[in-house]
Amino acid sequence: MNTCRAPQVSRFGAVWAALLVASLPVAAQSVPGFTVSTYAEPVMGPVFLAFAPDGTLYAGRDLSPPVGSIAPQFLIRIGPGGAPIQNYGNTQTPDPDPVVFDGLGVVSGVPGSVLTGGNSTSPTRGSISAVRPDQQVVQLWTSTAWTNPSEMRFDRQGRLFFADAGSGQIWISEAGEAPTVFATLPNNRTAFHLAIAPDGRVFAADGNGRITVFAADGSLLILSYAQFPSRVALDFGPGCAFGRGLWVLRQATGTLHRVDAPGQITDVGSGFTGSPYDIKFGPDRSLYLSHYSGGRISRIAAVDDDCIFEDGFEP
Repeated sequence: MNTCRAPQVSRFGAVWAALLVASLPVAAQSVPGFTVSTYAEPVMGPVFLAFAPDGTLYAGRDLSPPVGSIAPQFLIRIGPGGAPIQNYGNTQTPDPDPVVFDGLGVVSGVPGSVLTGGNSTSPTRGSISAVRPDQQVVQLWTSTAWTNPSEMRFDRQGRLFFADAGSGQIWISEAGEAPTVFATLPNNRTAFHLAIAPDGRVFAADGNGRITVFAADGSLLILSYAQFPSRVALDFGPGCAFGRGLWVLRQATGTLHRVDAPGQITDVGSGFTGSPYDIKFGPDRSLYLSHYSGGRISRIAAVDDDCIFEDGFEP
């Protein structure tokens, strides 16, 4: 039987309490045509998000906002519906910012595992680990070529991609093999956030808000798909009220945008406080947003959206 560790009280508790009190009211959040609600709270230090098909939400964790830390931490598991909120894994892993659900066990070797990665020192190197369904933590790879894995994604072929902030490259693991370079961001850009379109194109956002597009084979397609003034998180809409364009969270301003074609940016929401960090569409077709220092997860749902969802991609 799977068991989850209860959240632990640590020296960070007082800091997080102060940050939560200092956060602006959640009511300030606005996405016209959608409802915005708090899905889970308190969630200490949520960064990247990933869903399992049953609605279980996993989050990477960092307890040192705003600059971040490479200190080992537990992943976060949030049950369907927003509770319970629990530590996940039988031990902490180094700098576990990214997280992705390996439903088929393509990389981990065990279906239903959760992958994470991070940076460690002595010497500086990157590591990627799997948390198996029984919560055993197994280190899969370490490397000095990629040293700080950021966002992780699977494409429809079951290939694992991750952005590496250390090398400025996107890496790929096919069929569970050791990662190799998929693409290098041009002009010394640093890869942080990824989104993969249903047609296999890979969208990468650097630390300065520039979004570059690569083909499924790693060749450069569009140098500047969209340009924002600062770092952004990405995910593709599931259709209907959300459309099928690229949804973008600008972290510094707490604003949401949609990019429906190269350079075609529409402002769609604002007022997200508490260091908004990542966005992911869940199995229920709602959009979820992590608040890094705010210690919560928000849910953005369509109002009276009764259309039928179909697979496909428009932009």
